[in-house]
Amino acid sequence: MSAKIWALVMTALAAIYLVLLGQKAILLILDNNWVAKAMGLALLVLPIVAAWAILTEVKFGIDAERLAKTNSLPELQLELRPSGRATKESAQVEFERIKALVSQDLENWELWFRLGECYDASGDRKLARKSIRKAIKLANNSKSL
Repeated sequence: MSAKIWALVMTALAAIYLVLLGQKAILLILDNNWVAKAMGLALLVLPIVAAWAILTEVKFGIDAERLAKTNSLPELQLELRPSGRATKESAQVEFERIKALVSQDLENWELWFRLGECYDASGDRKLARKSIRKAIKLANNSKSL
C-alpha cells in the first residue's frame, strides 16, 4: 500500500511542477522578445512529454495490478533472503520453468505475467516490464474477442 501512496505523492508533485513550468512557458511565449518566445515554446514541450510519460506509467501500474489480482496461476516458488528479495538460484529455476511453459503457449497472458515476475526476481527490470506489457496486451486482446 505504501508504494501506491508514494506513487500518488510523486505524481501530485510532478503535476504541480508541470503546471508551474507550463505557466512560465506561457509567460515566455507572451514576451515580445523572439528568443523568449522560442524558449517558451521549448519549455511547453517538456510538460507535455512529462505528462504523457507519467500517464503511461500510471496506466501500466494500474493494468499490471489488475492482472496480478486476476492471475489464477500459483505463486512462484522462490526462496527469499531476509531482505525479501529472491535468491538468484531459486529465481533462475523458476525462470527456466516458466520460460518453458511460455514457449509452449505463447498466447497465455498469465504465463507472460509470471515470466515478468521471474525477470523481476532475477533483477532484469527491463525485460520484466516488457513481459508484463506483453501480458497486458494479450489480456486486453482476449477480452475483446
